Amino acid sequence: MPESIQKEDWERFRALGSVPPSIREVVLRSWVRSQEDKQLGARNFAPSVAQEELRTIRRRNARLRQAAQSVLERAGYMLSDSGAMLLLCDDRGVVMEATGDSRMLARGQENHLQPGGRWDERAIGTNAIGTALHMGKPITISGVEHFCEAIQRWSCAAAPVRCPASGEVLGAVDISGASGELSGPVSALSVTLALQIEEVMRSNGLREHQRLMASFLSGRSHWGGDEVLLLDGHGQPVWSSTAFDRAAEEATGGVGDVTRLIAPGEGDARAMAEQMRVLLPEAGVDIVGPPGEAQGVVVTLKRATHRRGTPLSSGRAVTLSDIAATGPQMAEICDKAGRFVERGMPLLIEGAPGTGKETLAQALHAAGAQAGRPFMIVDCSLLDPDMLRADQAAGTGFMQLAETGGTLCLDEPGQTPAGVQALLAQALAALARERPAVQVMSLSAATLSECLRSGELRGDLHFRLSAAKLALPALSERRADIPGLLRQLSESCARARQDKALRFTPKAIMRLQAHPWPGNIRELRNLVETLSAISLNRLIDVPDLPPEITAPAGEKRDDTLRQRERSAILDALADAGGNITQAARQLGISRSTLYLKLDQYGLPRGRRN
Repeated sequence: MPESIQKEDWERFRALGSVPPSIREVVLRSWVRSQEDKQLGARNFAPSVAQEELRTIRRRNARLRQAAQSVLERAGYMLSDSGAMLLLCDDRGVVMEATGDSRMLARGQENHLQPGGRWDERAIGTNAIGTALHMGKPITISGVEHFCEAIQRWSCAAAPVRCPASGEVLGAVDISGASGELSGPVSALSVTLALQIEEVMRSNGLREHQRLMASFLSGRSHWGGDEVLLLDGHGQPVWSSTAFDRAAEEATGGVGDVTRLIAPGEGDARAMAEQMRVLLPEAGVDIVGPPGEAQGVVVTLKRATHRRGTPLSSGRAVTLSDIAATGPQMAEICDKAGRFVERGMPLLIEGAPGTGKETLAQALHAAGAQAGRPFMIVDCSLLDPDMLRADQAAGTGFMQLAETGGTLCLDEPGQTPAGVQALLAQALAALARERPAVQVMSLSAATLSECLRSGELRGDLHFRLSAAKLALPALSERRADIPGLLRQLSESCARARQDKALRFTPKAIMRLQAHPWPGNIRELRNLVETLSAISLNRLIDVPDLPPEITAPAGEKRDDTLRQRERSAILDALADAGGNITQAARQLGISRSTLYLKLDQYGLPRGRRN
């Protein structure tokens, strides 16, 4: 792990603020952050938490530690005589577990590179653990790249560990050794170990959810006729009835997705149940699981009704025309989709999470020949062979659509268990032979053709699902549609809250168009709902937007020169309220050059002077 700089480079930076020409940009940014605390550079060791707090942290991270146990044992054995140690940290950089070479473990105690040591950047400056957690990316920090001189004796490689369900950073895996003595692809090893832990968590979570669903289904007669939400002990939604969010919105006065308001349950279903009773006092809250074992929580609400004559949510479902009106790209997709559904072709809708796949499917159902008949969503990852055989024999489950007609919407068919795929293909073939006809739609965040090539998906199932295929673009690919989407979402939220719709200033809109929107339309909708709940004058300007949107691009991520130029243009346009002439003057370029840059980066043009 070579260092990008020499000791004198670090000394000049500390004394004069001189930037070394060869320093890695990620290290420089971390140094700048670390320099804000004038006392930080003199620290010889990281602060430590008390033993009682460490026990609390370990208990709170039991799921992560359990998943990491076997990985740490295997890797620790391999590193026992390697001159390196392996650490598992929580999301604040507190070391929870340590294993590996006993000499390095003893040496690490001198700097508190041991259980209880807190290694976030604010505590000890630039280091692999803290910088990896700050960026949410793997990082290697070697020797004098550390901000604190006493820590420059180490070379470290760390990688964040993310929750497989939500993607949030849960902690980090770090490999540390003496500066200049670690050899081999240590950075790749830390990433591999983090991915192994995530895969164990995913497998454990899947087994937990399967057991939870079995317990839930065994008692489902208790909740018939109500809207139902099933949560695991960590607060992750496992299953919900179609209209639960609408019922929760009515019960809470505007909050549909109540899972956003609960704190992680640390695997304690009873603590999760208490939180839900506080959030939804009108709801029924029950513990799910065999006697003596609390696996999850079932929340039940009476079916939603209208309030004071005002329909819930937007007052009506999102229509195909609503979606088409957001921009020409979506208008073309809606036109194609409508023609596919008109011919009864099985339709595959692919797109990143949050791009609106389910909304489009429901709009197609309401606009087509199946309108007024059932619209049934099936989570393919939870399909069970015995249940599917029983449903086929009895005509229950989604096989009941053979009697009524309607739309069968298969969610994430690429995650269908291997032992179920043949049965699902047979069931779809049986539905295709029945009358009235059943419209089949599939929603997938993954590319099913890739699943087919990798062997994760059977060919017969793939071809039954994808007679026609549509790809929904990410919101970052349709930035010009953001003003129209803001207007639609604001009006919808206003009807739900019986309030005035939000309005956005040109500067605020330009800032929103500059945001990368990793959560797509779902993230935009959450933002509008939040702003609608807190805004008093109903006018949103740049200061009203959250910090992750208003912060300069350089503070949010490690950008290339091209990305920085693009961000600078968007920031100038936002500051100028879309005025091209004013933005060009601020950037120090001509208006014609700015137009060329906008076209080059595929950015929407602002207004003329």
